[in-house]
Amino acid sequence: MKIIVNGNDLSQAVMKVSKAISIKTTNPVLEGIKLSVKGDNLTLSATDLQIAIEKSIVSDTFMEGQTVVPGKIFAEFVKKLENEEQVELVLEGDGKLKIVYGSSEVFLSVLPAEQFPSIEKTVNENAFSLLQKDFKDLINKTVFSCSTDESRPILKGCLFEVADGELTCVAIDGFRLAVAKKKIKDYTSNFSIVVPARSLNEICRLLENDEEEITFVNEKNNFMIEVEGTVFITRLLEGNFVNYKQIIPSDFITTVQVSRNGFLNSLERANVVAKESKNIVKLDIKENYINISANSESGNVNENVIINLEGKDLSIAFNSKFICDALKAAGDEFVNIYLNSPISPCVIKPYSGEEYLYLILPIRINS
Repeated sequence: MKIIVNGNDLSQAVMKVSKAISIKTTNPVLEGIKLSVKGDNLTLSATDLQIAIEKSIVSDTFMEGQTVVPGKIFAEFVKKLENEEQVELVLEGDGKLKIVYGSSEVFLSVLPAEQFPSIEKTVNENAFSLLQKDFKDLINKTVFSCSTDESRPILKGCLFEVADGELTCVAIDGFRLAVAKKKIKDYTSNFSIVVPARSLNEICRLLENDEEEITFVNEKNNFMIEVEGTVFITRLLEGNFVNYKQIIPSDFITTVQVSRNGFLNSLERANVVAKESKNIVKLDIKENYINISANSESGNVNENVIINLEGKDLSIAFNSKFICDALKAAGDEFVNIYLNSPISPCVIKPYSGEEYLYLILPIRINS
């Protein structure tokens, strides 16, 4: 293998694929980045067996070939070469990769490419397309509600339901539920899968052109996108997701319309004090305002936020972080909050439309 590539192109490609390098593994090849040269392209690949990322860049090729370089040191070193117009990569016969830049050179030990796991790319068994900005908005509205509990691994991802030209994304951690919806194009069939939260966050980082469409492909246990020469593949989570539709109440006795920013700002101020008391804030909902209060050894907060109320007055307590997370993700000027009792979950929806829904369990406190 012998090629010349642009230093900045190489650095950018390595930064992308290094996200998939395995951190904790007994298999050293999973700590590496595979370099594969064919024709006028260098393809870099990394995988931890849960996600895989490939990135191709243009190369001036003198000899094709492939090898696996130590990922962490290669990434750190190549980062220092991003201002080099030409970087030469040569696979030596003694199991070393020679990196030539300017009048300097360095040698890195390598592993045989045959030891690197094969990365299977999916075909269009199930697929859908939507704008990149819509996908990122969908994930930002839900992924924060995914569980981090290892005992329920299926909840460490988002449920994707593709049906009737719409993608519904659902996340739940046992204390809160997030649902968001977007219209999609070119979907091949109705299907549902569970995509790991980590993978969704990495996909969002890859999407840089908001107004361009991106196509997602699902086959068997893999989920894949390809964007601007980068291929991202993730394994899906297996198991039965929670039947979230049964959790959401259909009728309410109290409906509150409130300014999202005003409510959020007040809750965040209350949370400064509430941090010492497990983030507990109490909401006393009256005819035309919500009284927000929090108490701890350090002090107390007591604020009123103007609302429009339909239904009965109500007092209820929550983990303020959960409500703040939902309000930050909502993004609208006004939201509606629906309640039934001090021990029933509240539901937050847009003032109009059904683009998202948040359900949050209350905290029981002594009155």
